[in-house]
Order: sequence, then C-alpha cells, then structure tokens
Amino acid sequence: MDADNRTVDGMLMDDDNASYDKAAKRFLARKMLLAWILKYLVAEFRDCSIKDIAEKYIEGDPTLTVGTLPVDADLTNAARKATKKKPGNIKGARNEDSSTTEGTAIFDIMFRAIVPMTGETIALIINIEPQRTVHTGYSLVRRGIYYACRMISSQKEVEFTGDDYNNIKKVYTIWLVMDAPKGGSNSIRRYEIKEKILHGHGREDVKNYDLMVAIMVYLGNKATKHRLLKLLHLIFLDKLKAAEKKTILKRDYDLVLTPVMEEELTKMGSLALGIAERAATAAAAKAEKQGKKEGMRITMDAIRMLKENLPLDTIIKKTGMTLQSLTELKAML
Repeated sequence: MDADNRTVDGMLMDDDNASYDKAAKRFLARKMLLAWILKYLVAEFRDCSIKDIAEKYIEGDPTLTVGTLPVDADLTNAARKATKKKPGNIKGARNEDSSTTEGTAIFDIMFRAIVPMTGETIALIINIEPQRTVHTGYSLVRRGIYYACRMISSQKEVEFTGDDYNNIKKVYTIWLVMDAPKGGSNSIRRYEIKEKILHGHGREDVKNYDLMVAIMVYLGNKATKHRLLKLLHLIFLDKLKAAEKKTILKRDYDLVLTPVMEEELTKMGSLALGIAERAATAAAAKAEKQGKKEGMRITMDAIRMLKENLPLDTIIKKTGMTLQSLTELKAML
C-alpha cells in the first residue's frame, strides 16, 4: 500500500497502524505461507504440494524486499528528472522512488516464481490491506489492475528489449483485505483477460493474452470452512493469543513458526488490540456526538407538536420521548 497518506477508516494511520502493517507483511512473506496462497489462488500451482511450491518454485527470499519495491518507478521522464532516480524493474534493482503526482507508492510483497512443468517464470505481488474497511474513496479492484499493468510495463528493457513482446512474463496481483464489501465476506474474486469472438472463427493461443490477473480476497468477520480463508482469518482476525495460533498453525497447516515469526505474531496481536481499542473509543465519541444531535432534533420536533396542540400520547408515539420528559418540556414552554 502507499507509503504516504495511509488511512484507516478515513483517518491517518498512527505509529501502531504502520507497525502492524510492517509486521503483517513480513510475517506473510515467508515462503511456507506464500505457498498456501499460491496453491489456492494461482492456477499454475493448483496441483503442486505446499512443500514443493515453497522449496522449488518461489525464487529468492521474499522477506528481503518487503515494502521496498516502487510501483511508479518510471511513470514519466519528468518525474524521473524531478526525483533524480533511474527506472526500476520487477527484479528489485531499486528500493524506492516517487512520482511527482502521487508520492511514493510501494509494492507490499513482490517475488518471482517458476511455473511447474514449463519452467517459465511469473511475477507476483501480494498486497495486504490492513484497513478495516473497503471504502477507501476509490475502487481497490481498479488499483489492483493498475498494479498489474505496472508490473507488465516495467518489464520492458528488463525482461525483454525492443519489440520482443513474446518474453513478457505473466503477472499476478493478489489483495488481502481484512474487511469485505456488503454481502462479500469470505469471497475470492478473480479478474483476468478473456478472448471473446465477435465474428468469424479461430482462436488466439491463450498464452498470448493470459498475461495479468488481479485477485481480491475479502475476509470479513464471518466464520468459514475454506482452507485458505480460514488460515488468513487465524493469522489476521482471530483474537487468540500467539501461542494458541502457533499450535493451530502446526496442527492444521504443518506450519512451524520460527522464534522471529512467533515474535511478529505476538506483536501483531498486541498492536491490533491497541488499534481496536482506539477505534472503539473514537466510535463511542462519534455516537455520543450524534446522540446529542439526535436528541436536539427530537426536542425540536416535540416543541413543534406541542405548539400544534397535538395530544401528548401522539407526541410520545412519534418522538419516543417519555411522559416525564415531555411534561417537563411543556412546563418550560
């Protein structure tokens, strides 16, 4: 997510939110966890074992570039000149960049994987959206598609040169959103390019247009039996202590946490609790303020009805006021 202008429920993220964001990304960037995501979301790995995906097909160490690779490394020549940076690429040659219009935009977790059987490589981005709402002011799907396009365009002069477009690598951008749109809890949605014959016959080889996929994973608060969603719920949303989560991860998913991972999981839990407490306090203050406004509105409605000489029982029924409150108000008038 963006390094600047981070928001949660429309409010600027504080230090705890940023710390949670960082810990969550580092925790998820381990190969054994990424393997579960690839197994269930990326078609190329559907028939592979979790162990093979982690040990054979994910390249390098994804934890080394968490939150460092720029999205808009080469938006325009003007932007490059203004920031005095060189263009970046999906291999991670540079760690940061800024566009003159959007500020710094960073890929959360970015890595490469080898496609089983063919030996080809694909580029993947795993984006964790820690905010508690999908209402960001823009469509997350559009942002996901933009990221996929950036991954394609940044391959020029890196993965291929000139007009050698046959060497474009397929890309995936996967978004894990803690909240869900209305009616969309525990949903997984895939967006991809499809061929549709409008007239005539013949088909293009699918590998020539099946080049980018955006996948949105919405969690929400409802329970689920889906294997991957249940794992993500356990890590990010369940209120269990880290030690309990560690036991379940080992028992149900054969995931053994290192001491560092256990520390990160503990930190995520404590930070999430603090964030939730502050959110609850803010919500209570907002409700109290709204309640005062609602109380004023009811009082004004009651005064108007009293002036119209409506029966007290009618006013009580329409406003919800008690007989005592209405009698006191009438006496004041």
